Amino acid sequence: MPSTTPGPITEDDAFRIEDRAPIGTRYASDEDGPVTLVAYEVDPHSRTARPLFIADEDLAKKPSTHWWDRAAVGSIPLYDISDVVDSSDPVLRPTDADPEQAALARAALAHRTEPTFPEVSVFSRVRLYDDLNTDEEVRAFVAYAKAELKLREAQDALARASRERSEKIALVADLKGSQQRAARTLGLNQSTVSRALRERPARP
Repeated sequence: MPSTTPGPITEDDAFRIEDRAPIGTRYASDEDGPVTLVAYEVDPHSRTARPLFIADEDLAKKPSTHWWDRAAVGSIPLYDISDVVDSSDPVLRPTDADPEQAALARAALAHRTEPTFPEVSVFSRVRLYDDLNTDEEVRAFVAYAKAELKLREAQDALARASRERSEKIALVADLKGSQQRAARTLGLNQSTVSRALRERPARP
């Protein structure tokens, strides 16, 4: 299932995984400058692939060093289709190829510092960074994406359980009055109790 010939994109498209344009395709709207298709966010259950873009104008800028920009956007903005079209300019159209600019955009994505705040799609979509050229490759990626989402959910559950455990260890330490007594009571190393106390959120 190779990529299809690029066509116009709107926010209302179905984004079927079978309809992917080649990564590196260049697009532009009537009002805004060119963007490069650098990846897809694939939902393996609905078999959809939403395109992600990097804009030429962002490649020309120095990355922001402001903490909020880094936390919310990362080192360079990565745009969904809803970010690059609107009601007054609803269609993104393929434009002339520019291999050099496309390569710069893909390199910027490869070296992008991800935002501190996780994307809302982290538990439902997996990014595809290169073209899938056969049906077998598509099936293999979809299978991988399903396994990856299961792993992310399990890791998140483990992280939440670990935080809860640390909070309870810290509570026991408070009640016992010392790390040493808490460690003896719980059968833990004192370093574990100490770490739980350090990781406890600051009290208001």
